[in-house]
Amino acid sequence: MNTHLKAPSGQPIEKKQSVRRVTVDAHYAGQRIDNFLLRELGATHGEVPRSLIYRILRTGEVRVNSQRAKPTTRLATGDEVRIPPLKLQSPSQESAGVISANWLARAADMIVYEDEALLAVNKPAGLAVHGGSNIPFGLIELMRQHTGLGEKLELAHRIDRDTSGLLILAKTRATLHSLQTQFRPEGHAEKQYLAIVHGHWPDKLKRVDAPLEKWQGEGESHRVQVNPQGKEAVTHFAVLAANKNATLLRAQLETGRTHQIRVHTAHENHPIVGDEKYGQREWDKRLFPSTGASARRRPPLLLHAYRLMLTHPQTEQPLQLTAPIPDKWRSLAQQLNLTLPEHDPK
Repeated sequence: MNTHLKAPSGQPIEKKQSVRRVTVDAHYAGQRIDNFLLRELGATHGEVPRSLIYRILRTGEVRVNSQRAKPTTRLATGDEVRIPPLKLQSPSQESAGVISANWLARAADMIVYEDEALLAVNKPAGLAVHGGSNIPFGLIELMRQHTGLGEKLELAHRIDRDTSGLLILAKTRATLHSLQTQFRPEGHAEKQYLAIVHGHWPDKLKRVDAPLEKWQGEGESHRVQVNPQGKEAVTHFAVLAANKNATLLRAQLETGRTHQIRVHTAHENHPIVGDEKYGQREWDKRLFPSTGASARRRPPLLLHAYRLMLTHPQTEQPLQLTAPIPDKWRSLAQQLNLTLPEHDPK
């Protein structure tokens, strides 16, 4: 049964497409149609321009149960959504799919686990999960070319471009379905992150329960904010190392909302170091004073998808995966007088 829209094989939308009709399942009931399209068509990750999503809504090309839909239209279980073909500016034939030799040489070292069902990759910060608007290629295109699996390889979930760490790629449709079910908010997969935040995080602050909502601006980059009327969002925190200037945290997601850890830490007035969207530029500069041209630079986002615990889709046995901490963190942690774990933090 077609439960929700997905681009073929996780790829960006092509130039030539037919109209799609999608049946909404209970998981998306109550969601606004613009949010539904923004996520499902990849606009929140830069794969499709947000302005294009709002254009097809304004022009009436999107229909819900054959009725014209506004951006604020709420979806219900069983609704049929008509999605028109999108007309994108595709990369030129010369540049489309071109991946540099340097990235191809790095691909093998990114793999932390592989079997006949799935591939686990330690994504470096700065590499998008998917190519798209102004992004010639992403992790999925890189791994498709490296493994030779092509479109058989699909993303099971996503992390932000500036976040490093674990991503799972599925080799079969059955594996993809199992993983996507486990990664849903009501699923049982466990995600743990490492983050370095500003200031001394209170030892007693072990749980942040603050509902989140996306702020929508037509054609603008989206933001997430705490709002009592938003969706439930719970993050569990543990202090691994701390001083008055900065804290190394382990964050475990109970729910998996967009930018959840970044917004929850900022909400508690301890934003993640290097967070250009929710952080504090002046705070970052004070932590890493420098002179010359480097004074204008901020540190990278210090958020790392460290560990995943899930059920293997084929064997049904527990599978725990860990991604090594990025090398760049070592010198930064030393400057902050924080000791990074040599092994798995418990």
